Amino acid sequence: MHNVDIRNISLGQIHYFIKVAEYGNITKAAAFFNLTQPTLSKKIMSMEEQLDLQLFIRGKKAIRLTPAGRYLYEQWKDSVGRLEENVQHAHILQQGYTKQIVLACMDSFRPDLFMLPLVDRFRESYPDVLIRIESDSAQDIRKMLIHGEADVIFSVLYDFKEKEMENIAWTRLGKCTHAACMKKENPLSQKECLQIGDLKQSDFLCISPMQLPEYIQEVQRVCRKGGFLPNITNYVSSANSLTLNLMTDNDVFLCDRYYADMKEEEHCLIPISDTESGFIMAWRKDSGYAYCDIFVQFALEYMKENGLDWS
Repeated sequence: MHNVDIRNISLGQIHYFIKVAEYGNITKAAAFFNLTQPTLSKKIMSMEEQLDLQLFIRGKKAIRLTPAGRYLYEQWKDSVGRLEENVQHAHILQQGYTKQIVLACMDSFRPDLFMLPLVDRFRESYPDVLIRIESDSAQDIRKMLIHGEADVIFSVLYDFKEKEMENIAWTRLGKCTHAACMKKENPLSQKECLQIGDLKQSDFLCISPMQLPEYIQEVQRVCRKGGFLPNITNYVSSANSLTLNLMTDNDVFLCDRYYADMKEEEHCLIPISDTESGFIMAWRKDSGYAYCDIFVQFALEYMKENGLDWS
């Protein structure tokens, strides 16, 4: 048995160790903490000396865990997150709240069209419940829900309609057609409504299948209804980047009326008839949290009252 005084290991050091293990790269982990690579390397080496353990095997371009490092990572990886949640909950109590619901929506959505009015109405009825809202990509908010980091999420229909996820319930909301986003100089921008076949000669921008394969599957499905496959000329890493890459008068990408990142002075959204899009609300079946269930029922009633349900 090694005589190691773990009181010398700080929570900060454990956080550094976890992030280096997750990134597998000192430089990327250092950027996360806004540190230089040499500084973070010294902190990790100091931790190894204090523990009398080699935690990583260093390579020229990557760093990987030793068996001892892997064991500690598996034991510690959730500890920092739980401590941060505990402190956050303590702040909630200090502010006079006793309950909290975490919502998440896609960062390419327009929350003013549905979510923010819903939250305002809910807070009027339940002023003692603190609402926290997170915003990220479709795949990331789905992971937040699966891992219990969000209670309820609002996401795009195509990311859920072909999936079966254990302990996740969802319902369709916000029904609308797909739309093509393009520059105002695009000849198709003069149309009030498009047929799918109108896009046959267009150059499509798509979210990379490495990031969100469901998006390109949806684009291909829609185009096949028009009897063609999309001519994809550029891939981007996120929905937020799509408008930035509308370079020519022939570029288009698929979205719907809830898309947030277009500039009205430069771009336009043209609905595509005979297509189906919209957003969904998803929540965990096994949350065991009464106020999550209350929020879900409240949201369903609110959406129906305001014509945003699927019926």
